[in-house]
Amino acid sequence: MCVVIDRDVLAKICGLAKLKVGDEKDAPFLDDLNAVFEWVAQLTQIDVSGSGLNVADDVKSTPERDDTPAIRNTRKDILGNTQFQKFDMFYVPKIVE
Repeated sequence: MCVVIDRDVLAKICGLAKLKVGDEKDAPFLDDLNAVFEWVAQLTQIDVSGSGLNVADDVKSTPERDDTPAIRNTRKDILGNTQFQKFDMFYVPKIVE
């Protein structure tokens, strides 16, 4: 069974998608949408009972790296990059008074 799109359904679709389609462009849109639904209807008629669930069954899982925690930035290294520090923290200087 193939779904047929008419002008009322097209108007609803355009309203939901926030599209402005003039009356002169309705016909090409209707033709294209109906062609898509005809193609989907043809796809539903294909017998896929003999095919497997997954086409790429022989693909191995993605290799993973070991997750080892490491301290890359110490507080001393980070505070060494700023001239604005107070109480072992950095701060943003006041610009607007």
